[in-house]
Amino acid sequence: MPSIDDILKETGEEAVDLVKTNFKELLFQAKDESKAVIKETGEKIEKWLIMRAKGELDDDELESLLNTRKKVVRQFLLTQEIASRARLERISMGLIDIVVNKFIGKVF
Repeated sequence: MPSIDDILKETGEEAVDLVKTNFKELLFQAKDESKAVIKETGEKIEKWLIMRAKGELDDDELESLLNTRKKVVRQFLLTQEIASRARLERISMGLIDIVVNKFIGKVF
């Protein structure tokens, strides 16, 4: 019967591929989504500052808009954190599946 160390060595390449693929997807997704939120936030703030300069908004209205935007960005960041944790959990479960399947294939 093979040792657990032997089985873990055999899973190496498959495990690396799983982690690499999922990690890349996570980074690219987070990057794209973050760019969109940053761009949108910048555009909104620019618009509001121009409106304030023209007298179309007063200080309280500008502050309210900025505080609301901060809440939107915080919510986005929390959503990103949850999505990242879920992806890491899927990676962990995938790694466990790889090891268990190799072990079962060798033992049984």
